[in-house]
Amino acid sequence: MKKIDPLTSEEFIAKKKSQRFATPENRIKYNNQLATDLRESRAIIDKKINLNHRILLKELDGKDEVILHEMYLEGRGFSFLVFNHIVEHQGVNRNCIYEFIIIILENNHIKIIRNERF
Repeated sequence: MKKIDPLTSEEFIAKKKSQRFATPENRIKYNNQLATDLRESRAIIDKKINLNHRILLKELDGKDEVILHEMYLEGRGFSFLVFNHIVEHQGVNRNCIYEFIIIILENNHIKIIRNERF
């Protein structure tokens, strides 16, 4: 059965019905390229989330919660535009970055709580 290799577009005779690539090297190169493309497309968001997470780890450093001013966090490079999940905290849906719950308080203060689930 003749098939076309998705990487090189060359025609080859498949030895098995499920064979998609002419060589194992083509399969590896193709899948590595897919993974690289996916990583690159996520990099913009992942970079911001990772920076936010590092900032929160440093600020909480062993504490369960802390209240900080919004401008202080922004000055450290924190972005309030990205988060990776939402949890219900005290009956209200809150944005989270990994194990940290972010609560916006009055007067531009932000309360950060370490979620006990993690």
